Amino acid sequence: MSHADDFQALNRSEHLYWACEGYLGSIHQPYVLRFNGALDPARVRQALRELTSACPRLRGVMEPTAFSHALRILPDDAHIDALLDDAFQVQHDVDGTSRAALQAWHTRLLNDPMPMERGLPWRARLLPHPTQPVLAFSAHHIIGDGRSMVQFVGALVARLNGHPIPPMPLQSESMAPAVRPKAWWQWPASIARFVRQTRADAREAAGTRVLGLARRASPRFTTCTVHHHELAVPAEAIKALAKAHGTTVNTLLLGLVAQVFLQQAPDDPSARAAIRLSVDLRRHFPAGQAPEIGNHVHSFVVQGRRQDDLPAQMASLDGQVRDQLARYERRDYALPLTVYEWLPLMGRRLYSRLIVQAKRRQRFAPVSCHLTNLGSAEFINPKDATLRVTEFWPATVSTAVLIGTLSLNGRQLLTVIHQNDEVDAADVRDFLARLDAELRHTLQTRAAA
Repeated sequence: MSHADDFQALNRSEHLYWACEGYLGSIHQPYVLRFNGALDPARVRQALRELTSACPRLRGVMEPTAFSHALRILPDDAHIDALLDDAFQVQHDVDGTSRAALQAWHTRLLNDPMPMERGLPWRARLLPHPTQPVLAFSAHHIIGDGRSMVQFVGALVARLNGHPIPPMPLQSESMAPAVRPKAWWQWPASIARFVRQTRADAREAAGTRVLGLARRASPRFTTCTVHHHELAVPAEAIKALAKAHGTTVNTLLLGLVAQVFLQQAPDDPSARAAIRLSVDLRRHFPAGQAPEIGNHVHSFVVQGRRQDDLPAQMASLDGQVRDQLARYERRDYALPLTVYEWLPLMGRRLYSRLIVQAKRRQRFAPVSCHLTNLGSAEFINPKDATLRVTEFWPATVSTAVLIGTLSLNGRQLLTVIHQNDEVDAADVRDFLARLDAELRHTLQTRAAA
């Protein structure tokens, strides 16, 4: 097999994941879905087989090239059928109807290794039940980001409801079109803005203390724990509350999370909540060039400082988010992201060493958490669906406390992941309880106004 599609080069994020692989853990993304009716294992297997045919990256295995690594795309033949027996399994030893059992199972899935050099770069596990079956689908992060995962699980749910899976062909992995200036003469201004903004951000952060849940500093990465949490207020009430404040659900949740972190040090004026957010670079590609499947995400940090009330906090954070998004639109991150594209040239060994040393010496910039909001997940169910997803719990390994949130079936669902060696599970449960309390208080204050 010597076709053009045999190999696909890795972009800078995928090289990073490959350098972290093993040290951080297996960097895959187990998404857990609960359905409202029985799932036939043979039907699920067939849907997974069709998805693997439709998306070549789901047949990708890591292979060394002359100077680096790349994805070798396996041919879509009987070899895949043999590998599917390992990738998809039916389990009968877990009570999927129990929230505690499901959460513990999700944690085991997150910590299970997924070798990228052999087999398929995804796993699926089915917990059969006549009325509440659970399907877990996990693809390695090298294969795709969160948006790619949503594409995968959305295609699976649609196929289980009788819809065909659309083709997901290989596309360019480069992020350069999304970050570089549109003309060469715009580079000097882009670099000048980046330098000026970086210095301003450093001045603003000087002399402050980042609040978080981590009690200990660990010299190594360890295992992670997954927490499933449903906010105490229905999703529609949260949406109405955000609208009453003239903002979005995303900004409301961002403000609430910042306020809860700031409760840890009510008398410290230097305290701040540093919250990392993801930005999908696809929106910044030239029209018609944005790839669907792959890793095309960057991130930035917003600072939650002491404010008079929640509306003031939301206004501050919303202004910071708008400023950051404008920087991407102006291509202000062209310099660092272009340099980042060159990092794979150092090779996996040196890249891995830098990551391990940075962890040991506590060189990673402190953040309170990484917050990502999928918004309404109703799109996961086709309009004519009879087999519907009733719960949706996304997850992946994270160096910082990761909070993923979405709304589905009138419920606001949160998945929280943390490193066990640094954060205690009891502190996460306490944080979620205080988040519920802050949300209720905000709702009651608004109702009394």
